[in-house]
Amino acid sequence: MIAEYTHELNREIRSISGGYELVMEGKFEINGKEVFYVVGNAVVDSSCCGVGGCRYAHVPGYVRQYKTRQDEEGLWVSEVEPIIDQATRREITQILKEKEMVQQVQFQGG
Repeated sequence: MIAEYTHELNREIRSISGGYELVMEGKFEINGKEVFYVVGNAVVDSSCCGVGGCRYAHVPGYVRQYKTRQDEEGLWVSEVEPIIDQATRREITQILKEKEMVQQVQFQGG
């Protein structure tokens, strides 16, 4: 299965209790395939239960086509293949926790 990923960094998304912002993108190779990920910061700053935050990574998947077109807003779009193998997900999670100092790693699809 191939999915599209729209690249958008440095735009804060707010919710009732806080917000998040994607701050960087990265790629690395594993098992002969290129993994694409983004790193973000989330903060809870307007909740009745207190404040907090975390640094996290989101993994759209393996790169199939990187930034090959732009959408109607001028944002780059890539094609990715979601990573569904659980052992590979665990390996990627460990790599990203060490490499990017994130507390959480989420995967798209699967």
